[in-house]
Amino acid sequence: MEISNPRRILVIGAPDSGILPFLKDLTGTAPTPTGPDASLAGLTHSWTLRTAYYAATLPVWIDEIGDLPAWRAEFLKPEAREVVAAVGGWVLVLRKPVDAAARRDALAAMRAVRDVVERAEGLGWDGVCLAIAVGSGVVATAGEVVGRAEGEEELEDGAQDCGFEYVDAEKKGGRNEFGEKVGMERVREALEANDWEGGGGEEADFEDFEADLGSDDDDGDWGKTFAAEEAEMGVELMGLKTELNGGEEDEEDEAAQVEELERMMSKLSGIRDMAAGMPEEQRKKFAAKAVNDLMKSP
Repeated sequence: MEISNPRRILVIGAPDSGILPFLKDLTGTAPTPTGPDASLAGLTHSWTLRTAYYAATLPVWIDEIGDLPAWRAEFLKPEAREVVAAVGGWVLVLRKPVDAAARRDALAAMRAVRDVVERAEGLGWDGVCLAIAVGSGVVATAGEVVGRAEGEEELEDGAQDCGFEYVDAEKKGGRNEFGEKVGMERVREALEANDWEGGGGEEADFEDFEADLGSDDDDGDWGKTFAAEEAEMGVELMGLKTELNGGEEDEEDEAAQVEELERMMSKLSGIRDMAAGMPEEQRKKFAAKAVNDLMKSP
């Protein structure tokens, strides 16, 4: 299957983190900075993937994190949501932490990415987040090597708490003691296993929904479209499709489902009422985002 409109990979890191060497290892090539300050921010690249299940040329966006709080603030702005929504994979490149302070900085960057994704996409985001450790550039003593190994385990656990997988890009040997790939082979495996489809499924449904909201027959089409969304989301959220297909529920479960369905329909009605008085463009964006958030809520 050819994925014609894939989601993006966003590669981020500090100015000296080694983003370009990492990209060359991953894709075989790397872009060349063009600005007078040799900044990597805004550079683009691409990576063609071919697996047994799909083929896709993934756009790769690159950004530098000079000041983490400022970077986080920029990506939390409403106008950045469109960018965040297009990203299916976040890759944080960092120098292999040599001490506790460096590990804290690495985890702070992961938490910043997690905050950005959760604010824009909710807890139901289905992409991949990788923290890639490349060479530290510092020669370590035997004692420091032992300390770094212990710190790496701590960093791996912290990365998992942030929704990241920590990968030491320098590891060789194919597989670890658990039979899992390591190093750059693991990076490729994790990215290949991700869902890069960008134009189908739920996203396509909401694009259609937004298009319907912009039609000339505002009152009629708006009501019809929202009624259809209400019916479909009620079924999805309450698991009634299973029930209609023969699933059995006891009276207590049925009562709980009815109560929850009524609560959800009330929220949807409120969304419709709030959006009805907005300008067309604002209404489309508000309704699509509100319904999307509602679909992802537990």
